[in-house]
Amino acid sequence: MRVRTLSSGVLTVALAAGAAIGVPAATPASPAPTVVINEVESNGDAVGDWVELANLDTEQDVDISGWTLIDDDPTHDPIVIPDGTTIESGGYWSVYTDVDPDYFGLGGNDSVILRDAGGEIVDSTTWSGHSPTTWGRIPDMTGEFAVTGEPTRNARNVSADEEDPVVTSPWPFDPLTITPVALGGDFAEDDDMSGVDIAADGTAYVVNNGSGTLYVLAYDPGAGTYSLARTFVLKYPDGSGLPDAEGVTVGPDGAVYVATERDNEDSRISRPSILRFVLPTDRDSGTLDATDEYSLAALTGPLGANAGLEAVEYLPEVFGGAFAVGVEGTGKVHVVTLGAGGAVTEKQSYTSPFSGVMALDYDEVDGVLRVLCDEVCEGRSLEMTFDGTGFVTDGTVHARPAGMPNLANEGFGSHRETVECLMGGATGTAERVRFLWADDGATAGVGLRTAVSEAGECTVEDDDTVDGSLDDLDTVLGSLAGLHPVFGSLGDAPTLLPTMIRSL
Repeated sequence: MRVRTLSSGVLTVALAAGAAIGVPAATPASPAPTVVINEVESNGDAVGDWVELANLDTEQDVDISGWTLIDDDPTHDPIVIPDGTTIESGGYWSVYTDVDPDYFGLGGNDSVILRDAGGEIVDSTTWSGHSPTTWGRIPDMTGEFAVTGEPTRNARNVSADEEDPVVTSPWPFDPLTITPVALGGDFAEDDDMSGVDIAADGTAYVVNNGSGTLYVLAYDPGAGTYSLARTFVLKYPDGSGLPDAEGVTVGPDGAVYVATERDNEDSRISRPSILRFVLPTDRDSGTLDATDEYSLAALTGPLGANAGLEAVEYLPEVFGGAFAVGVEGTGKVHVVTLGAGGAVTEKQSYTSPFSGVMALDYDEVDGVLRVLCDEVCEGRSLEMTFDGTGFVTDGTVHARPAGMPNLANEGFGSHRETVECLMGGATGTAERVRFLWADDGATAGVGLRTAVSEAGECTVEDDDTVDGSLDDLDTVLGSLAGLHPVFGSLGDAPTLLPTMIRSL
């Protein structure tokens, strides 16, 4: 980083006696900066993260050639603004920070520092947590930094007060008791747990986007607990790289499909792909090469390196077996089929009301596809159903569960299971739904949380056993009435008792 060197000034002052004496010059007052950092997008739009500068001078353009921008990581090389770059009077200038391979992305807890060509700090800003919109000056150019009403790159900032509040309906499965999944290890120590899926047999699959790891969790329905069964570090089909694993689902053939944003070994380049993995039968750990890679770049258009595919979910009864894919940077859901040789065919594209689609979950019983956002959207979600030609929604937006804090839940999975119950002295069955959430921030040392919803009443599929028992009771009570006077004195009580039991 360059540092400007200032030479010592000397002022010659004429005295009344005619003598001249050299005295140190007074340090001139630094002019008020006319350029400020005005707006920051740290969570990526359709292209990536960006920083906007504004020129407060309404009469003069400002030359910012050679000025630099850097985040809070001193190991990063600063972005050097090209020669000949000016900001017009009262205007704006912006730069994407993570598109050029030599640049850097912005995090949820980060800073931006602007320096002039001499290395002097002109302006800076720091934030905690990704803004649901952007982080900008309110009022525009002159105010303090706050969450804005909407992204306005190269235009006037909009106050959040100008935005209508989002009207939500309660989470459909409330009330829930949400508890940590006590797995320890990576799930307590590492952040970046992202995608979750629960297979038909109850096995859970979780992926970590930072380490490119797939975790397979065994479920004990009797104890209601999970245990870590298998761990694999994922690779691309040629055995290279470290996929940024964001979403996971189990396909029709038992293979595992993973949605990825980029190769973490080349993290400045977008690579929106679905990878297919076949889990080995002879080992429970090690590296695992993908059998196929399906690129969605042609469907998503240009994306920031950290704004790509966040979720994938298999849809067994849709278009003969399709996949829903969620995109962070565009907030879209793409429904696609996957073919031989990496072929991808789009069947439907839906633009959600969320700034990013972070998780997807499909309930085969109800035929509902749930589309979820993370803490940027307060954990909101919506439901979609397939009408024979495509997925539709009535537009209802659901709040996150009442007992769930606003966490960075980038993964969500549900699973319906049948449990035994008792009704009228007979053994029946009841349906319940089990949920899993993956917290990318590992808040309070918890990477995975769970809850159970009792979704159905206890039912006895075959009433013959109960009716048969009551018929036997009719006979027994009738016999007793003839054997002892006390039963005869009860009148019709012996015969009414079975009827009363049936009516309960």
